[in-house]
Amino acid sequence: MKVKWFKKRVDERQEMDLLKVEHFGFWFMYWMLFAALIIQGLFMEDGVKRAAGEWIVFMSTSVVVLIGCVRKGVWSFHTRKVPGIKAYLLYSLIASVLAGVPFGILFGLRANGNSLKGIILFIVYYMVLMYIITFAGFLIVGTIARKREAALANQDFEEEDDEEDL
Repeated sequence: MKVKWFKKRVDERQEMDLLKVEHFGFWFMYWMLFAALIIQGLFMEDGVKRAAGEWIVFMSTSVVVLIGCVRKGVWSFHTRKVPGIKAYLLYSLIASVLAGVPFGILFGLRANGNSLKGIILFIVYYMVLMYIITFAGFLIVGTIARKREAALANQDFEEEDDEEDL
């Protein structure tokens, strides 16, 4: 007996619409989870300890998406090719501001109280740290993705050659 629960009952257009909704919903959830982590860390007494579950979910999701994108040889909906060094520099700058500033403020306030100089030093430290980490990450993942993209292109090219030989 066949189970009809998992039978696809939508056409291609509806499937594309569903994928767009799921895509938007996923990224909305992802960034809201990131915002919740930042807000808990900044405004709650033991927010960092209490947010351990959210942090595990956030990092697990990040790793799964990263591995999936590299494995499939794609980077994003907006670019067909893997970005280069200039894009990595820009992405790292954006990440250093988005993550370095909140973490710098959080840890600066906890370590120095209301000392503006101490908070600014923590912000600069975390921005530089985030910049180095994200740039290295982009460079490593980009290199792997570029090699994977080339391997997939060669695989497609070899399949076309095999079909022509028949």
